[in-house]
Amino acid sequence: MGEDGLKASPRGLVQSWAIGIAVIVLAVAAGLIGYRYYISRYEVQTDDGGRAVAEAVVTSFTPMGDLRVSRIGGIAQSVASDTRMGGMLVSNRVMKAPFEASYFVDLSRLDRRDYRWDARSRTLIVTVPDVRVDAVNVDESRMTVDRTSGLFVSRAAMAALQKQASAGAQAVARREANKPERLAAARRNGRAQIAALLVRPLRIAGVDATVRVRYEGEPGGDDAQLDRSRSIAEILALP
Repeated sequence: MGEDGLKASPRGLVQSWAIGIAVIVLAVAAGLIGYRYYISRYEVQTDDGGRAVAEAVVTSFTPMGDLRVSRIGGIAQSVASDTRMGGMLVSNRVMKAPFEASYFVDLSRLDRRDYRWDARSRTLIVTVPDVRVDAVNVDESRMTVDRTSGLFVSRAAMAALQKQASAGAQAVARREANKPERLAAARRNGRAQIAALLVRPLRIAGVDATVRVRYEGEPGGDDAQLDRSRSIAEILALP
């Protein structure tokens, strides 16, 4: 082995140690993350006396660019059934609870390409993402009906009925929120809200212009005569 080889060996050894340490650090970090995930979701939080307490175990903050354009509310009815012991024990549950569903448009996705300026009609045309249904919530704390029937309803059967009824109520609420007429109403509201949001700075700047909003995938006519090069700032600077 030459002199260069002898000099390279310690360097290679250091690199191997560095890689090994990095792998260990990553493994420990992954283990800690997994442990915290398990504790936050499956371990019951207690006070000094060992009693379970009501508290926020994990809190996260996520920046959003969503504009809520509409919201609906109503009452969801859900039914559930459970059969045990080969069909000998049959239990049923029916529940009714208020629900809310919100519709959002993600404005954070907009960039320069989504704005079109029609100089002839002085119209700003903006293309936005389609509305989406989000935050469907069934408030089971305000149930108006909660009936369980059966010859004998065990705790396991009751838990299964509750889980099934809750999932059913969520499905009912989401199905109602996704009806075509509900989405069409949300789009109308969104179009008006976004146009009002954009026309205000134009009015303040003294620009006499109209704002037209359309959703991705909608037919928007011939864009051949529309100016795609101007930004909102440049439009505001127009005489």
